[in-house]
Amino acid sequence: MSKAIIVSGGKKPSRSLFDKLCREDTYLIAVDKGAEFFRDENIVPNLLVGDFDSISKETLSFFLDKTIVKSYDEEKDFTDTEAALHEAIILGVDEIDFLGCTGNRLDHFAGNLALLDQSLEKGIRAYMYDDHNKIFLMKSPGVIERDFGRYISFQGFRGPVRGFGVKGVKYPLWNYELKFGDPRTISNEFIQEKISVTFTEGALLVFMTED
Repeated sequence: MSKAIIVSGGKKPSRSLFDKLCREDTYLIAVDKGAEFFRDENIVPNLLVGDFDSISKETLSFFLDKTIVKSYDEEKDFTDTEAALHEAIILGVDEIDFLGCTGNRLDHFAGNLALLDQSLEKGIRAYMYDDHNKIFLMKSPGVIERDFGRYISFQGFRGPVRGFGVKGVKYPLWNYELKFGDPRTISNEFIQEKISVTFTEGALLVFMTED
């Protein structure tokens, strides 16, 4: 098993975004209300998880005899999306795309960002998408290819990023201490198809966006 797509109950992705990310061997996990996307698109996920406090009764009933269903109590110390991540870890995937993890509930969005970190801790590449954003975490320097959107922004994650530098963008930086909330690294632009990102300490949250 090489890749999983987890669709949670936030902002529903477009079918075109889903098709772009999905491969023939991709393992599909629906999270509670995220199952509405699969039903609307006539797709049967491999697994449906959640406490089922937001999915419609009709959709839950629709999938009960079509896929594996794992249910949890509403009162628990983990989120439904985190439960889906743990299922993907057990499967042994090496890449996860999170969909339906942005939207109106900013508290859930903040928690979902931490799942990117949990994924990396298990050696899994992880990306969060909606139709206007691609978000991921870097814990070491590297090259970023322009494969989504026009703009790119950077923020420190759980502490400052020291020695930060970026080349191949409209506003380059070097040897900069980047902290969460710093506006200087918001809404940069690609001027090359591949950009170089360096830093000596910390974890870097990357946002690739389009209007």
